[in-house]
Amino acid sequence: MTKYSVEERLAAAQEVEAGESIASIAKRFQMSCGVVSRSWQLYHEHGRGGLQSHAYNWTAEQKYQVLQYMQENHLSCQETGIQLGISGSSTIWQWEQRYLKKGIEGLEDKKQGRKPRTRKPKPPKTRLEELEEENLYLRAENEYLKKLNALVAEREKRERGNE
Repeated sequence: MTKYSVEERLAAAQEVEAGESIASIAKRFQMSCGVVSRSWQLYHEHGRGGLQSHAYNWTAEQKYQVLQYMQENHLSCQETGIQLGISGSSTIWQWEQRYLKKGIEGLEDKKQGRKPRTRKPKPPKTRLEELEEENLYLRAENEYLKKLNALVAEREKRERGNE
């Protein structure tokens, strides 16, 4: 699904308000007729604010009230979304499906995504492992110091040779 900017949808909605056909506007703006129609309906019902994307954190109770309102007024999911300014054509439909499957618990927000990785605790090192690790470190340090001394001695030898 392609996302359109608020300005594009606003321009399309305003042209529908001016009396142009949805099909001709959809063709000109390279949008589907459904996007133009929904944009116009949101604009007509809520003004420019209806075209803004909203990041609501709906509670389960609020979602349930939306579903009740839809049921009581015999509205479709899309009509309910337009009247209440809920963007996203499938949001209410998804709420309804989750409610039908799991009841009010289905409307609770569940964090999605990967669960955080828990690192496995490393077993404590034995005394032997600690000594082997220290021994390896000391050997590397000893090799480094030998190399450093050899380089210093070589440089001093060159400097004596140049005098």
